[in-house]
Amino acid sequence: MKCISKSLGPRWVGPLALQLLLISESGALANGIYGNGIGADAMSMGGAEVAWAADPLSAMTANPAGLGFLPKAQIELGGEGASLQGNFSKPGSGGTLDSSFEALPEGGLDIPLNNAPITFGLSVAPQSSLLANWHYNDPPGGLGGGVSYGYQQDKSEILLLRSALGVAWQINSKLSIGASAGLLYNDNKLVTPYIFQNLQPASVNGAKTLLNLQTTGFGGDATVGVLYRATTNLQFGAFYQSGSIINSSGDATGDPYAQFPPTQPGPLAFHYNAEVKNKFPQNASAGVSWRFLPRLRMSAQVDWIDWAHAFDTLHISMSNGSNPGVNGVLGPSFRDNVPLNWSSEFVYRVGWEYDVTDNLALRLGYAYGQSPVPDSTLTPLTAAITEHTFTVGAGYHWGRYRFDIAYQYYIPATQNVGQSGLLSGEYSNSSTTFSAHVLAIMTGFTF
Repeated sequence: MKCISKSLGPRWVGPLALQLLLISESGALANGIYGNGIGADAMSMGGAEVAWAADPLSAMTANPAGLGFLPKAQIELGGEGASLQGNFSKPGSGGTLDSSFEALPEGGLDIPLNNAPITFGLSVAPQSSLLANWHYNDPPGGLGGGVSYGYQQDKSEILLLRSALGVAWQINSKLSIGASAGLLYNDNKLVTPYIFQNLQPASVNGAKTLLNLQTTGFGGDATVGVLYRATTNLQFGAFYQSGSIINSSGDATGDPYAQFPPTQPGPLAFHYNAEVKNKFPQNASAGVSWRFLPRLRMSAQVDWIDWAHAFDTLHISMSNGSNPGVNGVLGPSFRDNVPLNWSSEFVYRVGWEYDVTDNLALRLGYAYGQSPVPDSTLTPLTAAITEHTFTVGAGYHWGRYRFDIAYQYYIPATQNVGQSGLLSGEYSNSSTTFSAHVLAIMTGFTF
Protein backbone atom coordinates (compact mmCIF):
# COMPACT_ATOMS: atom_id res chain seq x y z
CA MET A 1 0.00 0.00 0.00
CA LYS A 2 2.82 2.39 0.77
CA CYS A 3 4.41 1.77 -2.63
CA ILE A 4 1.12 2.44 -4.41
CA SER A 5 0.60 5.74 -2.63
CA LYS A 6 4.13 6.83 -3.46
CA SER A 7 3.54 6.53 -7.19
CA LEU A 8 -0.05 7.73 -7.44
CA GLY A 9 0.13 11.45 -6.78
CA PRO A 10 1.80 12.77 -9.92
CA ARG A 11 0.30 10.26 -12.38
CA TRP A 12 -2.72 12.39 -13.25
CA VAL A 13 -0.85 15.55 -14.08
CA GLY A 14 0.15 15.16 -17.75
CA PRO A 15 -3.14 13.67 -18.94
CA LEU A 16 -5.15 16.16 -16.90
CA ALA A 17 -3.32 19.11 -18.41
CA LEU A 18 -3.90 17.58 -21.84
CA GLN A 19 -7.61 17.24 -21.16
CA LEU A 20 -7.83 20.75 -19.73
CA LEU A 21 -6.46 22.22 -22.93
CA LEU A 22 -8.64 20.05 -25.15
CA ILE A 23 -11.92 20.68 -23.35
CA SER A 24 -11.78 24.30 -24.34
CA GLU A 25 -12.96 23.07 -27.72
CA SER A 26 -16.48 22.44 -26.51
CA GLY A 27 -17.06 26.02 -25.48
CA ALA A 28 -15.56 27.68 -28.51
CA LEU A 29 -17.52 25.24 -30.66
CA ALA A 30 -15.43 25.34 -33.81
CA ASN A 31 -12.05 26.42 -35.21
CA GLY A 32 -10.30 24.79 -32.28
CA ILE A 33 -10.89 27.07 -29.30
CA TYR A 34 -12.08 30.03 -31.40
CA GLY A 35 -15.57 30.94 -32.53
CA ASN A 36 -16.88 32.38 -35.80
CA GLY A 37 -16.28 36.10 -35.32
CA ILE A 38 -16.45 38.46 -32.34
CA GLY A 39 -19.24 41.02 -32.08
CA ALA A 40 -22.74 40.84 -33.53
CA ASP A 41 -21.81 42.43 -36.88
CA ALA A 42 -19.00 39.96 -37.62
CA MET A 43 -20.86 36.96 -36.20
CA SER A 44 -23.92 37.56 -38.39
CA MET A 45 -21.61 37.44 -41.46
CA GLY A 46 -20.13 34.06 -40.51
CA GLY A 47 -17.01 35.78 -39.19
CA ALA A 48 -16.08 37.11 -42.67
CA GLU A 49 -14.99 40.55 -41.45
CA VAL A 50 -11.27 40.94 -42.26
CA ALA A 51 -11.97 42.99 -45.42
CA TRP A 52 -14.66 45.19 -43.83
CA ALA A 53 -14.05 45.82 -40.08
CA ALA A 54 -16.24 48.93 -40.09
CA ASP A 55 -16.92 49.19 -36.35
CA PRO A 56 -14.55 49.44 -33.35
CA LEU A 57 -14.95 45.88 -32.04
CA SER A 58 -14.61 44.27 -35.48
CA ALA A 59 -11.55 46.39 -36.19
CA MET A 60 -9.90 45.47 -32.89
CA THR A 61 -10.60 41.75 -33.24
CA ALA A 62 -10.69 41.06 -37.01
CA ASN A 63 -8.40 43.68 -38.60
CA PRO A 64 -6.94 46.70 -36.75
CA ALA A 65 -6.43 48.48 -40.09
CA GLY A 66 -10.20 49.05 -40.10
CA LEU A 67 -9.69 51.70 -37.41
CA GLY A 68 -8.10 53.93 -40.03
CA PHE A 69 -11.34 54.26 -42.00
CA LEU A 70 -13.54 55.11 -38.99
CA PRO A 71 -14.10 58.89 -39.32
CA LYS A 72 -15.66 59.52 -35.92
CA ALA A 73 -15.26 58.28 -32.37
CA GLN A 74 -17.56 55.37 -31.54
CA ILE A 75 -18.23 53.17 -28.55
CA GLU A 76 -19.85 49.71 -28.62
CA LEU A 77 -21.12 47.59 -25.77
CA GLY A 78 -22.70 44.17 -26.02
CA GLY A 79 -22.35 40.53 -25.22
CA GLU A 80 -22.49 37.02 -26.60
CA GLY A 81 -23.51 33.68 -25.15
CA ALA A 82 -24.20 30.08 -26.09
CA SER A 83 -26.39 27.12 -25.30
CA LEU A 84 -24.62 23.81 -25.98
CA GLN A 85 -26.33 20.51 -26.76
CA GLY A 86 -24.63 17.15 -26.59
CA ASN A 87 -25.21 13.43 -26.19
CA PHE A 88 -22.74 10.71 -25.26
CA SER A 89 -23.45 7.02 -25.69
CA LYS A 90 -21.52 3.83 -24.97
CA PRO A 91 -22.67 0.37 -23.90
CA GLY A 92 -23.28 0.64 -20.16
CA SER A 93 -22.91 4.43 -20.08
CA GLY A 94 -24.32 7.60 -21.61
CA GLY A 95 -25.62 11.03 -20.79
CA THR A 96 -26.20 14.61 -21.92
CA LEU A 97 -24.70 18.08 -21.82
CA ASP A 98 -26.33 20.77 -19.69
CA SER A 99 -27.86 23.26 -22.16
CA SER A 100 -28.03 26.27 -19.82
CA PHE A 101 -27.35 29.58 -21.60
CA GLU A 102 -24.15 31.35 -20.52
CA ALA A 103 -23.01 34.81 -21.69
CA LEU A 104 -20.12 37.28 -21.36
CA PRO A 105 -19.87 41.04 -22.11
CA GLU A 106 -17.67 42.68 -24.74
CA GLY A 107 -17.01 46.17 -26.06
CA GLY A 108 -14.89 48.40 -28.28
CA LEU A 109 -13.95 52.07 -28.70
CA ASP A 110 -12.19 54.07 -31.43
CA ILE A 111 -10.76 57.57 -31.08
CA PRO A 112 -9.55 59.39 -34.24
CA LEU A 113 -6.70 61.81 -33.64
CA ASN A 114 -7.58 65.40 -34.59
CA ASN A 115 -5.85 66.70 -37.71
CA ALA A 116 -3.92 63.46 -38.22
CA PRO A 117 -4.65 60.22 -40.11
CA ILE A 118 -4.22 58.21 -36.90
CA THR A 119 -6.97 56.37 -34.99
CA PHE A 120 -6.63 54.57 -31.65
CA GLY A 121 -8.78 51.71 -30.46
CA LEU A 122 -9.60 49.83 -27.27
CA SER A 123 -11.44 46.55 -26.81
CA VAL A 124 -12.34 43.90 -24.26
CA ALA A 125 -13.77 40.63 -25.60
CA PRO A 126 -13.80 36.89 -24.87
CA GLN A 127 -11.58 35.21 -27.45
CA SER A 128 -12.79 31.84 -26.18
CA SER A 129 -15.26 30.95 -23.44
CA LEU A 130 -16.69 27.75 -22.00
CA LEU A 131 -18.97 26.53 -19.25
CA ALA A 132 -19.81 22.90 -20.05
CA ASN A 133 -21.39 20.37 -17.69
CA TRP A 134 -21.79 16.76 -18.79
CA HIS A 135 -23.79 14.24 -16.74
CA TYR A 136 -23.19 10.53 -17.34
CA ASN A 137 -22.05 7.31 -15.69
CA ASP A 138 -18.27 7.09 -15.64
CA PRO A 139 -17.44 4.33 -18.20
CA PRO A 140 -15.56 1.36 -16.69
CA GLY A 141 -11.83 1.67 -17.27
CA GLY A 142 -8.63 2.12 -15.34
CA LEU A 143 -6.28 -0.69 -14.37
CA GLY A 144 -8.16 -3.95 -14.74
CA GLY A 145 -10.75 -2.29 -16.98
CA GLY A 146 -13.58 -2.28 -14.42
CA VAL A 147 -13.00 0.89 -12.39
CA SER A 148 -15.88 3.39 -12.35
CA TYR A 149 -16.69 6.36 -10.12
CA GLY A 150 -20.39 6.04 -10.92
CA TYR A 151 -22.63 8.89 -11.98
CA GLN A 152 -20.54 12.05 -12.24
CA GLN A 153 -20.89 15.70 -13.18
CA ASP A 154 -17.99 16.16 -15.61
CA LYS A 155 -17.48 19.92 -15.44
CA SER A 156 -15.16 22.03 -17.54
CA GLU A 157 -14.73 25.80 -17.67
CA ILE A 158 -12.31 27.93 -19.63
CA LEU A 159 -12.15 31.65 -20.32
CA LEU A 160 -9.69 33.42 -22.62
CA LEU A 161 -10.32 37.16 -22.33
CA ARG A 162 -8.40 39.64 -24.52
CA SER A 163 -8.04 43.32 -23.59
CA ALA A 164 -6.29 45.26 -26.35
CA LEU A 165 -4.95 48.65 -27.41
CA GLY A 166 -4.74 49.32 -31.16
CA VAL A 167 -3.68 52.01 -33.61
CA ALA A 168 -4.17 52.51 -37.35
CA TRP A 169 -2.64 54.84 -39.92
CA GLN A 170 -4.72 55.80 -42.95
CA ILE A 171 -1.92 56.23 -45.47
CA ASN A 172 -4.28 57.56 -48.14
CA SER A 173 -7.91 57.29 -49.18
CA LYS A 174 -7.37 53.69 -50.32
CA LEU A 175 -4.93 52.17 -47.83
CA SER A 176 -4.84 51.72 -44.05
CA ILE A 177 -2.50 49.69 -41.85
CA GLY A 178 -2.96 48.87 -38.17
CA ALA A 179 -1.71 46.90 -35.19
CA SER A 180 -2.80 45.98 -31.69
CA ALA A 181 -1.27 44.62 -28.51
CA GLY A 182 -3.36 42.37 -26.30
CA LEU A 183 -3.34 41.32 -22.66
CA LEU A 184 -4.75 37.79 -22.28
CA TYR A 185 -6.39 36.43 -19.14
CA ASN A 186 -6.91 32.67 -18.93
CA ASP A 187 -9.09 30.90 -16.32
CA ASN A 188 -9.39 27.09 -16.33
CA LYS A 189 -11.39 24.61 -14.26
CA LEU A 190 -11.83 20.87 -14.62
CA VAL A 191 -13.66 18.34 -12.45
CA THR A 192 -13.75 14.77 -13.86
CA PRO A 193 -12.48 11.20 -13.52
CA TYR A 194 -9.23 10.82 -15.44
CA ILE A 195 -6.96 8.08 -16.76
CA PHE A 196 -3.19 8.41 -16.18
CA GLN A 197 -1.34 8.26 -19.52
CA ASN A 198 2.37 9.00 -19.92
CA LEU A 199 4.32 9.58 -16.71
CA GLN A 200 7.04 7.37 -15.22
CA PRO A 201 7.09 4.87 -13.61
CA ALA A 202 4.77 3.25 -16.16
CA SER A 203 3.28 0.76 -13.72
CA VAL A 204 0.28 2.97 -12.95
CA ASN A 205 -0.33 4.30 -16.45
CA GLY A 206 -3.94 3.46 -17.23
CA ALA A 207 -5.14 3.95 -13.63
CA LYS A 208 -8.08 6.25 -12.93
CA THR A 209 -8.58 8.98 -10.32
CA LEU A 210 -11.06 11.73 -9.51
CA LEU A 211 -9.50 15.13 -10.31
CA ASN A 212 -10.18 18.79 -9.60
CA LEU A 213 -7.93 21.41 -11.25
CA GLN A 214 -8.15 25.21 -11.20
CA THR A 215 -5.53 27.53 -12.74
CA THR A 216 -5.38 31.17 -13.89
CA GLY A 217 -2.75 33.19 -15.72
CA PHE A 218 -1.86 36.11 -17.99
CA GLY A 219 -0.13 36.38 -21.35
CA GLY A 220 0.14 38.66 -24.34
CA ASP A 221 -0.13 38.72 -28.12
CA ALA A 222 -0.01 41.14 -31.05
CA THR A 223 -1.91 41.63 -34.31
CA VAL A 224 -1.21 43.48 -37.56
CA GLY A 225 -3.52 44.15 -40.48
CA VAL A 226 -3.92 45.92 -43.79
CA LEU A 227 -7.09 47.15 -45.54
CA TYR A 228 -7.09 48.27 -49.19
CA ARG A 229 -10.00 49.97 -50.97
CA ALA A 230 -9.48 49.16 -54.63
CA THR A 231 -12.71 51.00 -55.50
CA THR A 232 -15.59 52.45 -53.52
CA ASN A 233 -17.31 49.03 -53.75
CA LEU A 234 -14.35 46.63 -53.47
CA GLN A 235 -12.06 46.10 -50.48
CA PHE A 236 -9.32 43.60 -49.63
CA GLY A 237 -8.03 42.81 -46.16
CA ALA A 238 -5.35 40.71 -44.47
CA PHE A 239 -4.66 40.02 -40.80
CA TYR A 240 -2.08 38.21 -38.66
CA GLN A 241 -2.21 37.36 -34.95
CA SER A 242 0.86 36.12 -33.14
CA GLY A 243 0.93 33.03 -31.03
CA SER A 244 1.00 33.41 -27.26
CA ILE A 245 2.06 31.53 -24.16
CA ILE A 246 0.19 31.67 -20.86
CA ASN A 247 1.66 30.12 -17.73
CA SER A 248 -1.47 29.52 -15.66
CA SER A 249 -1.07 28.48 -12.03
CA GLY A 250 -3.35 27.22 -9.29
CA ASP A 251 -4.25 24.07 -7.39
CA ALA A 252 -4.87 20.44 -8.27
CA THR A 253 -6.39 17.78 -6.03
CA GLY A 254 -7.47 14.20 -6.58
CA ASP A 255 -8.40 10.86 -5.01
CA PRO A 256 -8.04 7.44 -6.69
CA TYR A 257 -10.06 5.56 -4.04
CA ALA A 258 -11.99 3.44 -6.57
CA GLN A 259 -8.81 2.32 -8.33
CA PHE A 260 -6.79 1.26 -5.27
CA PRO A 261 -7.79 0.02 -1.79
CA PRO A 262 -9.36 1.35 0.34
CA THR A 263 -12.57 1.88 -1.68
CA GLN A 264 -13.71 4.95 0.27
CA PRO A 265 -12.54 8.56 -0.28
CA GLY A 266 -9.79 9.98 1.90
CA PRO A 267 -6.55 8.05 2.47
CA LEU A 268 -5.12 8.48 -1.03
CA ALA A 269 -6.14 12.10 -1.56
CA PHE A 270 -3.40 14.41 -2.89
CA HIS A 271 -2.78 18.12 -3.57
CA TYR A 272 -0.29 20.03 -5.75
CA ASN A 273 0.46 23.56 -6.75
CA ALA A 274 -0.12 23.31 -10.50
CA GLU A 275 1.19 25.22 -13.50
CA VAL A 276 0.06 24.62 -17.08
CA LYS A 277 1.96 26.20 -19.96
CA ASN A 278 -0.74 26.86 -22.55
CA LYS A 279 0.40 27.69 -26.08
CA PHE A 280 -2.20 29.43 -28.26
CA PRO A 281 -1.69 29.39 -32.04
CA GLN A 282 -0.68 32.04 -34.50
CA ASN A 283 -3.33 32.62 -37.16
CA ALA A 284 -3.79 34.58 -40.36
CA SER A 285 -6.76 35.70 -42.48
CA ALA A 286 -7.29 37.14 -45.95
CA GLY A 287 -10.52 38.21 -47.57
CA VAL A 288 -12.53 40.42 -49.89
CA SER A 289 -15.65 42.58 -49.46
CA TRP A 290 -17.55 43.45 -52.65
CA ARG A 291 -20.71 45.55 -52.99
CA PHE A 292 -21.68 44.10 -56.37
CA LEU A 293 -25.19 45.61 -56.24
CA PRO A 294 -26.18 49.00 -54.79
CA ARG A 295 -27.80 47.36 -51.75
CA LEU A 296 -26.04 43.98 -51.60
CA ARG A 297 -22.55 43.31 -50.24
CA MET A 298 -20.70 39.98 -50.08
CA SER A 299 -17.65 39.10 -47.97
CA ALA A 300 -15.48 36.02 -48.37
CA GLN A 301 -12.56 35.00 -46.17
CA VAL A 302 -10.06 32.22 -45.49
CA ASP A 303 -8.42 31.72 -42.07
CA TRP A 304 -5.37 29.63 -41.26
CA ILE A 305 -4.86 28.49 -37.66
CA ASP A 306 -1.50 26.93 -36.75
CA TRP A 307 -2.58 24.33 -34.21
CA ALA A 308 0.26 21.99 -35.24
CA HIS A 309 2.95 24.17 -33.65
CA ALA A 310 0.87 25.31 -30.67
CA PHE A 311 -0.80 22.10 -29.53
CA ASP A 312 1.99 19.68 -30.43
CA THR A 313 3.17 19.22 -26.84
CA LEU A 314 1.80 20.51 -23.55
CA HIS A 315 4.31 21.47 -20.83
CA ILE A 316 3.24 21.15 -17.20
CA SER A 317 4.93 21.38 -13.82
CA MET A 318 3.94 20.55 -10.25
CA SER A 319 5.33 21.72 -6.93
CA ASN A 320 4.79 21.43 -3.16
CA GLY A 321 3.19 17.99 -3.26
CA SER A 322 1.23 17.15 -0.12
CA ASN A 323 1.93 13.40 -0.18
CA PRO A 324 5.21 12.69 1.72
CA GLY A 325 5.56 9.28 0.07
CA VAL A 326 5.34 10.75 -3.42
CA ASN A 327 7.76 13.53 -2.51
CA GLY A 328 10.23 10.91 -1.28
CA VAL A 329 10.21 9.17 -4.68
CA LEU A 330 9.92 12.03 -7.20
CA GLY A 331 10.77 15.05 -5.10
CA PRO A 332 8.37 17.88 -4.20
CA SER A 333 8.45 19.29 -7.76
CA PHE A 334 8.53 17.78 -11.25
CA ARG A 335 7.73 18.50 -14.91
CA ASP A 336 6.07 16.60 -17.72
CA ASN A 337 5.71 17.05 -21.49
CA VAL A 338 2.48 15.69 -22.97
CA PRO A 339 2.07 15.09 -26.74
CA LEU A 340 -1.07 16.59 -28.33
CA ASN A 341 -0.42 16.23 -32.08
CA TRP A 342 -3.15 18.55 -33.36
CA SER A 343 -3.35 19.46 -37.04
CA SER A 344 -3.39 22.98 -38.45
CA GLU A 345 -6.59 23.93 -40.25
CA PHE A 346 -8.20 26.27 -42.76
CA VAL A 347 -11.58 27.89 -42.06
CA TYR A 348 -13.70 29.16 -44.96
CA ARG A 349 -16.25 31.95 -44.46
CA VAL A 350 -18.78 33.81 -46.57
CA GLY A 351 -21.37 36.44 -45.66
CA TRP A 352 -24.00 38.63 -47.34
CA GLU A 353 -25.45 41.96 -46.20
CA TYR A 354 -28.58 43.45 -47.80
CA ASP A 355 -29.63 47.04 -47.12
CA VAL A 356 -33.41 46.89 -46.86
CA THR A 357 -33.47 50.65 -46.24
CA ASP A 358 -30.81 53.26 -45.53
CA ASN A 359 -31.11 52.36 -41.83
CA LEU A 360 -31.83 48.61 -41.81
CA ALA A 361 -29.52 45.81 -42.99
CA LEU A 362 -30.14 42.05 -42.99
CA ARG A 363 -27.22 39.61 -42.89
CA LEU A 364 -26.55 35.94 -43.64
CA GLY A 365 -23.39 33.86 -43.32
CA TYR A 366 -21.77 30.45 -43.38
CA ALA A 367 -18.50 29.04 -42.05
CA TYR A 368 -16.78 25.68 -42.44
CA GLY A 369 -13.78 24.42 -40.50
CA GLN A 370 -12.64 20.86 -39.93
CA SER A 371 -11.77 19.96 -36.34
CA PRO A 372 -8.02 19.78 -35.68
CA VAL A 373 -8.46 17.29 -32.80
CA PRO A 374 -7.25 13.73 -33.53
CA ASP A 375 -9.90 11.00 -33.26
CA SER A 376 -7.63 9.13 -30.86
CA THR A 377 -8.18 11.72 -28.09
CA LEU A 378 -11.95 12.24 -28.49
CA THR A 379 -14.07 12.15 -25.33
CA PRO A 380 -17.26 14.10 -24.51
CA LEU A 381 -15.03 16.80 -23.01
CA THR A 382 -13.01 17.12 -26.25
CA ALA A 383 -15.96 17.11 -28.67
CA ALA A 384 -14.98 19.98 -30.98
CA ILE A 385 -16.56 18.08 -33.85
CA THR A 386 -18.95 20.60 -35.44
CA GLU A 387 -17.89 21.70 -38.91
CA HIS A 388 -20.76 23.66 -40.46
CA THR A 389 -22.13 26.92 -39.01
CA PHE A 390 -25.01 29.00 -40.37
CA THR A 391 -25.50 32.59 -39.22
CA VAL A 392 -28.15 35.31 -39.53
CA GLY A 393 -28.47 38.82 -38.15
CA ALA A 394 -29.55 42.40 -38.60
CA GLY A 395 -28.28 45.91 -38.00
CA TYR A 396 -30.24 49.12 -37.47
CA HIS A 397 -28.88 52.68 -37.49
CA TRP A 398 -30.79 55.66 -36.14
CA GLY A 399 -28.90 58.93 -36.08
CA ARG A 400 -25.84 58.43 -33.89
CA TYR A 401 -27.11 55.13 -32.51
CA ARG A 402 -26.84 51.59 -33.84
CA PHE A 403 -28.06 48.16 -32.81
CA ASP A 404 -26.87 44.77 -34.11
CA ILE A 405 -27.99 41.23 -33.37
CA ALA A 406 -26.64 37.87 -34.55
CA TYR A 407 -27.58 34.22 -34.23
CA GLN A 408 -25.33 31.26 -35.08
CA TYR A 409 -26.37 27.62 -35.39
CA TYR A 410 -23.67 24.97 -35.23
CA ILE A 411 -25.11 22.05 -37.17
CA PRO A 412 -25.21 18.83 -35.07
CA ALA A 413 -22.28 16.52 -35.74
CA THR A 414 -21.69 12.98 -34.54
CA GLN A 415 -18.32 11.28 -34.22
CA ASN A 416 -17.82 7.61 -33.41
CA VAL A 417 -14.75 6.20 -31.70
CA GLY A 418 -13.75 2.66 -32.51
CA GLN A 419 -10.50 1.97 -30.67
CA SER A 420 -9.55 4.91 -28.47
CA GLY A 421 -5.89 5.91 -28.32
CA LEU A 422 -6.24 6.77 -24.63
CA LEU A 423 -5.07 4.19 -22.12
CA SER A 424 -7.62 1.75 -20.66
CA GLY A 425 -9.93 2.30 -23.65
CA GLU A 426 -12.87 3.58 -21.61
CA TYR A 427 -14.04 5.69 -24.58
CA SER A 428 -13.61 2.96 -27.18
CA ASN A 429 -16.82 2.03 -29.04
CA SER A 430 -18.48 5.30 -28.05
CA SER A 431 -20.40 8.01 -29.88
CA THR A 432 -20.62 11.74 -29.18
CA THR A 433 -23.02 14.25 -30.75
CA PHE A 434 -22.58 17.99 -30.36
CA SER A 435 -24.30 21.20 -31.54
CA ALA A 436 -24.77 24.77 -30.31
CA HIS A 437 -26.86 27.93 -30.50
CA VAL A 438 -24.98 31.24 -30.14
CA LEU A 439 -26.54 34.70 -29.73
CA ALA A 440 -24.88 38.13 -29.75
CA ILE A 441 -26.18 41.69 -29.37
CA MET A 442 -24.40 45.01 -29.69
CA THR A 443 -25.32 48.66 -29.22
CA GLY A 444 -23.21 51.57 -30.43
CA PHE A 445 -23.01 55.33 -30.19
CA THR A 446 -21.11 57.79 -32.42
CA PHE A 447 -19.73 60.89 -30.73
